[in-house]
Amino acid sequence: MQNMLLVHGGRRRSWLPDIPGRHHLLCPSLCALILLAGHSPVSAEPSSATEPLRITYLVLDDKAQPFQIVQDNVSTRGIVSDIVSAVFAGSRYQVEPIVLPVNRLRDKVQSGRVVDWVAYDAPVWNSFGDYGEMAAQPLFVTNHVLLTCNPALPARVEQVEDLKGLAIVSLRHFRYPGFSEAMESGDIRSVPVERFDAGLKLVSAQSADGFLELHSRLNYHVEKFSGDKQCFREVDVSSIIPQFPIYLSYDRNMPAEVKELINSRLLEMGGSGELEAIRRRYIAEEAGLY
Repeated sequence: MQNMLLVHGGRRRSWLPDIPGRHHLLCPSLCALILLAGHSPVSAEPSSATEPLRITYLVLDDKAQPFQIVQDNVSTRGIVSDIVSAVFAGSRYQVEPIVLPVNRLRDKVQSGRVVDWVAYDAPVWNSFGDYGEMAAQPLFVTNHVLLTCNPALPARVEQVEDLKGLAIVSLRHFRYPGFSEAMESGDIRSVPVERFDAGLKLVSAQSADGFLELHSRLNYHVEKFSGDKQCFREVDVSSIIPQFPIYLSYDRNMPAEVKELINSRLLEMGGSGELEAIRRRYIAEEAGLY
């Protein structure tokens, strides 16, 4: 999930601070509740005939806007969040979001401390590996750009080597296909940040040569940026990271009836134009906004 999203189901449980687990990859965000460490995970099956079936929705903490929008550590809305709500609307399933950093979300999935989850992901990220599978219907297509104020950079970069020695901002713990290897090797000077605002300030002050991110997420944060953005412009990096689809991802061991509901609803929403309508609530046409 250079970026992604998740959901978990089960009976009522107690919630306590998380105990660190192995390091994991992410997405594609979850609610402010944290699973009880050491508590045996339960499935989406109810404990009684009257208790609703539970699905856990994994949400990134304040890094996935506009896919997932979090306020005061609570998942509120967003493109993927609205889609998840629409998928389960009117069903016997109750969606319970949890909001955590990407590395802790991956850890919970891979350690088995969260089950019956739903999230967002992409094949190029494969954030949850063999623990998850993706729905048949893509939600939307996205792409990366390099936001810059460096006048020496061309409008289009054809290969990573063209950026050798430059300082490139990226979100900490996120993966960027085609770029991550160059950042790890030092060919590109990686400048990891925790928040979009910090990265935008570095680019605006020309303390960094560019900010590599999903176009939709940069657009969302640039619009809200209070600093000087007159010099902002986009560099096309599609030769290095082509555009790709975003999917809902879910627990591979999710009950078959839940998987069938997710896939059938997404196919209906794709065919009716509802998926695109939800996307357009949050994202303007991704062209030359700077």
